[in-house]
Amino acid sequence: MPTNHGVFVTQADTSLSTPVVAESGIPFFIGGANLGSAENAATSGVPVLCTSWDEAVDKLGYSDDDWDKYTLYEAMYSHFKLFNRQPAIFLPITPASEELTEEEIAGAVENVELCLTKFGIVPDLLLAPGFSDKTTVAAALAAKAGAINGMFKAKAVVDLDSEDYNSAIEAKNSGSYTDAHIVCWPMCGLGKMKFHLSTIVAGRLAATDTDNGNVPYESPDNKSISIDCLIDKSGKEINLTKGQADLLNNAGILTALNFMGGFVTWGSYTGAYPKDTDVKNYFIPISRMFGWIGNTMIKTFWSHVGRPMSRRYVNTILDTCNIWLNGLVGGGYLLGARAEWNEAENPDTNLMAGIIKFHLYITPPSPMQEIDFIVEYDASYVAAALGS
Repeated sequence: MPTNHGVFVTQADTSLSTPVVAESGIPFFIGGANLGSAENAATSGVPVLCTSWDEAVDKLGYSDDDWDKYTLYEAMYSHFKLFNRQPAIFLPITPASEELTEEEIAGAVENVELCLTKFGIVPDLLLAPGFSDKTTVAAALAAKAGAINGMFKAKAVVDLDSEDYNSAIEAKNSGSYTDAHIVCWPMCGLGKMKFHLSTIVAGRLAATDTDNGNVPYESPDNKSISIDCLIDKSGKEINLTKGQADLLNNAGILTALNFMGGFVTWGSYTGAYPKDTDVKNYFIPISRMFGWIGNTMIKTFWSHVGRPMSRRYVNTILDTCNIWLNGLVGGGYLLGARAEWNEAENPDTNLMAGIIKFHLYITPPSPMQEIDFIVEYDASYVAAALGS
């Protein structure tokens, strides 16, 4: 048998996995489009990924008219023109009759599951502007947002169809809204154009996430938006006061406000507020961080499914999680975090069945809701200033 003579090196596999970080701030818009006017028309009922205004027009067509009928044009204009964000995924639906129905939109929500196999992307914002104020559509969006492909989390950004803030609060309180919803009211305008606030909020969320390295840890609250008025569905202008905006927030409705230096989004609560008192459910950024971290775990460790269960793999998963979580803490995205493997949560019967459980402890920062200053008269300064 021949022998080697010299010095030789072999390379071992790295004991850590590289995190596959989940997407953040990517919207999935469902609605109508005049596909007959598109040069390279998309297929009705099939998601289309667009990274620019020109690409969206090429695949979906465009017209400044009939936004009520072709609701995807509103979304295209907001996302690419007003917020200059990409990518966005659109699902054009050709109606069976003259007009799209809420049943057709609700039924099409399921097609968001095609995005992972088609684009390798799972959108985390689900929208149907012009239809999401209908209970059937809002419910379908939220149901799918809770488990895209049976596992990934997203948020359903929906609207309320109300003429004034009182009726908006009544509609929210009487509806079945959860932490899967971000509930928006009213509509808004820019020049002659009308936008559903959900569309604007999607652009604002995408912009904020991008500014933060695609980590969804910051609230959309008090962020500038390119609108010049608030309106109802008929186009009648709404002059919302700070007190009225706060009442909407207290009901779990995200709104917009022109109070100091232009219009901003106003509110940090999900649709679960005020009924749900769990902070991870009622604050938008905390709820989104829980979903985003969970989505990242799924993507990162999917390749480990089917491998032999061993202590080595347990340590690999723990080390990978903790190194990534420590990076988020160091970046200020989390106040603290750790991953553990607890024997009490892993009984022998589960381990024999191939079921292993890891426990992540995470604390995203809460958005500042109220900043208080105490101003007190200090008489000692009188003597210090005027005394001899």
